[in-house]
Amino acid sequence: MNQKLVLLSVIIFSCSLIAGCGEKAKDVSQTITVEQETKNATATKESEVKTSTKEPETSGNTDESKTKDELKTTEEIEAKDGSITMSIYTEAPNKNSSIKIQYPMFSDNDALNAKIYEKVQSFAKIDTSLFSSDASLNVDYQSEVTLKNNKVVSIIFWGPSYIDDAAYPSNDLITLNIDLLSMKEITLKDLYTTNADFAAVFFKKAFFPENPITSYDKKSFPDMLKLQSPEYQTVDPFSQADNISVFLKPDGIVLSMPALHATGSDHFEAQLNYSDIQPFYLLKQNYWEDK
Repeated sequence: MNQKLVLLSVIIFSCSLIAGCGEKAKDVSQTITVEQETKNATATKESEVKTSTKEPETSGNTDESKTKDELKTTEEIEAKDGSITMSIYTEAPNKNSSIKIQYPMFSDNDALNAKIYEKVQSFAKIDTSLFSSDASLNVDYQSEVTLKNNKVVSIIFWGPSYIDDAAYPSNDLITLNIDLLSMKEITLKDLYTTNADFAAVFFKKAFFPENPITSYDKKSFPDMLKLQSPEYQTVDPFSQADNISVFLKPDGIVLSMPALHATGSDHFEAQLNYSDIQPFYLLKQNYWEDK
């Protein structure tokens, strides 16, 4: 009987021991599971943080695209009206040069735009018969459309330019007048007979051009005009009409002549009323009349 009681006690004690170990194992298992879930959650959060703070990846073409943008030779800067957009030409002839030329582009007129662009390109070229091809050329021109109608467009470009080995920077004014029917460039010789009578009218009737650009102030104009006369010039400027540039305005024509750099500018402008020189006009149509 006693042996049975001892055996029963051993069995009960063994079951209790096994049950206790099972609970402990269960607790350990739960602890490991919680710890693992905590680690997983932490790793997930860290991954999310890294993902959210990581800088956006850029494609391999970004630098290439940026380079292409930087190498653009034109840049739109303002729209003057519905038909004219002002752009900037920046294509330099070499790495030593700096080019910035403002020029107009006209909507729905590719032929005119091509003519203007060709002219602008010529401003940025180096004359290799006079200078090295890698000479430093610096050009900074503004531009203005002074007249535009159904017959003609008149444009001026002005500003400083300089090239290596030149005695000093030049202050330039360049004109471009284009017949919209023929798409040909128009000069003073195409418009007027520039004989002695024309010259006499010029020196008598010329007046200070108020806008958009001139090289001297209004007070200095009479003295600067006198310096263009045969009294002060070794060569009559009107005997070499190619040396005189012109641009058209609604209220008159402006003549631009070379001037002595020592006087403060490299060009001189004077305006004439169309009516004052009408007898010398060569064409049947008046370019300045929009009809």
